[in-house]
Amino acid sequence: MSSRYSDECFRLRPSVSFVPMPQEGIYQFFVSDIRQSFNLVFSEEVFVKILSNLDGKQPYNKLTEIYALNDRQLVGLERLFELLIERCAVEDAQVVASRESDPFRRVKTFIGSYVPYYDVEAAWQRVADSHAVVIGAGGVGSWVVSLLAQLGIKHFTVLDDDVVKPHNLNRSLFSKGDVGSLKTLALEKMLNSRRDEYYTVKAVEEKLESSERLIALLRDDSQSQTVLINCADFPSVAHTSAIINEAAFALDLPYIIAGGYNMHLSLVGPTIIPGKTPCFHCISHGMDQLKVAEIEGAERVVKEHRNLGNLAPLAAISASFVANECLKLLLGLPNLKPTMIGKRGEFNFFTKKLVLEEYGVWDECPYCARRK
Repeated sequence: MSSRYSDECFRLRPSVSFVPMPQEGIYQFFVSDIRQSFNLVFSEEVFVKILSNLDGKQPYNKLTEIYALNDRQLVGLERLFELLIERCAVEDAQVVASRESDPFRRVKTFIGSYVPYYDVEAAWQRVADSHAVVIGAGGVGSWVVSLLAQLGIKHFTVLDDDVVKPHNLNRSLFSKGDVGSLKTLALEKMLNSRRDEYYTVKAVEEKLESSERLIALLRDDSQSQTVLINCADFPSVAHTSAIINEAAFALDLPYIIAGGYNMHLSLVGPTIIPGKTPCFHCISHGMDQLKVAEIEGAERVVKEHRNLGNLAPLAAISASFVANECLKLLLGLPNLKPTMIGKRGEFNFFTKKLVLEEYGVWDECPYCARRK
């Protein structure tokens, strides 16, 4: 009886443990790198023996000979492997061996916990060929660019008109040699120093001032997927996010508001997909409603130039959330959805707790309401 898996040399993925449970015949598959598990009941002891010795050295059709399986067992074994492939518990050792010297093999191995082994390369390529538009290249923005580049994203547009100053070095990824250089060009130099002819960086030496200008910069983008990431906080995050919201809806592009740091907090911003999730204005309205009771009767003090304390780890925490969200957006997997949709978070430096606020679509939102 022939099988579609005849030539595959299956093995349990290195991150998967195959563990007997107290109840007879029940075994757990534990995927350690994503801390997820599932149980299967085995009525055939021979299947347990096969999986216990599965090391990728024998092709599938050889296994059927070694264990002298009858026709009924052959059907059962094929169904078992179909399930284990779907659950990302097994992989073809020959396919995995081909990426042994790949500089991004660990990223691909991580993706392999969410997609079957034969789809890993295509999934990672979607990420690599995408386009990250990072607006603001300072304390959070420099970390965001670095982390996305380490995921393997090739194409960047970085928008900022500022130069690196000595006081930037305590919280960003710039070095002493970058002082006096444009931040955008310093980041381009940093990426190119990591890998020859891998990254393409479009350095836009401007301040974000209008949605029309941002739309013009991105209208002819030829990459398969583009994500906008707001790391610009001048004159305020609300001001720059409103501009990006306008451009994102015009171009139908997802965007992430990166957040930042505020005294002892790492701020974590929302992930927004136009027409599918609450947008910046929905969340702003929700925040205003939430704060009405808190500020009622209080007088607000406005300071034009606030000089807040900051730490590089706080900026890096915010940036890490952005990079993780960006990967989820780009992969587009039903089992790995973005976490920060309709949410805003604060990670507390003292308590190490992450507090999330959730927001829905505002019924009177000028952007989302008209798409219903």
